[in-house]
Formats: sequence, C-alpha cells, structure tokens
Amino acid sequence: MSTDAAMAADGLGVSVSGGLADVVRGTTRWLVERWDADAVAWVRRRTGLVEPDGAVFRELGIASYRTTEHLGNAILSAGWTRVLNLVIGTAATQAFDATHTRIGVGDGTTAVTTADTTLTGSTNKYFKLVSGVGIVAAGAGPPTTTLTFSASFGSSQGNFAWEKFGIDQGTSDGATEVAPLLNAAVSDQGTKASGQVWTATAALSFT
Repeated sequence: MSTDAAMAADGLGVSVSGGLADVVRGTTRWLVERWDADAVAWVRRRTGLVEPDGAVFRELGIASYRTTEHLGNAILSAGWTRVLNLVIGTAATQAFDATHTRIGVGDGTTAVTTADTTLTGSTNKYFKLVSGVGIVAAGAGPPTTTLTFSASFGSSQGNFAWEKFGIDQGTSDGATEVAPLLNAAVSDQGTKASGQVWTATAALSFT
C-alpha cells in the first residue's frame, strides 16, 4: 500500500478561566481504492449491476489494483461553524447524515485555506453521495472518536486527475458544492480513467 504521509490537522481552542486551553483537533485519513475496467466488466457480468460500488468488489474478493492513503486536511471555517451549531442544537442546522453528505474530488492544486468554501483551483470536480456514515468509538489511550464516510465513483464519474478532496452537504451527485464545505485536502492520487470504479473513504478523527 502506498501512503502519502503529509501530516496536518486543524484545531479549535477553547479557553477557560484558569488560563489553560483545551484544544479540539480534527484530521482526516483519506483512503482511495481503485478497480480497473476489466474488473468492473467482470463484476457487471457476475452480478448484473450496472455500477457496482466498492462494497461489491470487496464482497466478491476482488482486490483494488492500487490503494493509497493521505493523512491530513484543514477543517474549514464554515465546517467548524456547522459542527459548533450542531453541538449547541441551533435550529434548522442539518447534520452530516447519510442523505446529506457527499465526498468531492477535484483537479485543483491550490493550497487550502480555512476560508475556502469550494475545492479552489479545480477546473473539474465531482461530488458523490456517501453510501453510509459510521462512528468508531474511543478505545484505549487518548479519547478519540472517528467518523467514517465512503463514496464510490462509477465508471463515468470523476474521470479526471484526483488532486483535491472535501466533504459537503449535498443530497445528490453533482459537480457543484453545497454549503457548507466541511474540510479540504490536497493530495495527488493520479487520474481516474473512464470505465474504472474508484472509492474514496474519509475517516475524520477528533481528539
């Protein structure tokens, strides 16, 4: 497995009267799995599915021809605002649930700033509704809780260079961000070709 270990995390400091500060840190581990056109064609014949997703390939024991990881992101200002509104129960604040969360990819290489509201610098981009949302509770050691999101990009979706990633709150597949954009990262993951299926998984850890 190839690992891009560009370490980055975004933090939110909370001051208390004693002069100390608790810092909430959030970072994302991005995992990209890839299946080529031959594997996709075989699964289509085997299952009758027009657009098999990553879960189908795994169930059939078909390994990704290349799997890579990137560790790091920036939690954007709009994303932190949404998280804090959810914490205090602000009315009409939409949660990042299975029907309101998408993973987006773009071909931009512009450095991320916390003020970003789009996958800046991307000529091509595509957002895919996640297949589910999961929570991994804290285990032994420092308190850590991880949110996981995964989305499979079909044979005709996202066929361009994957160099930028983010999570927004859209409800259907498309090429335009739906506010707020929670986070963003820059990582060159290669170019997805027509006929291939790639799955992007984002694991957000807060400590």
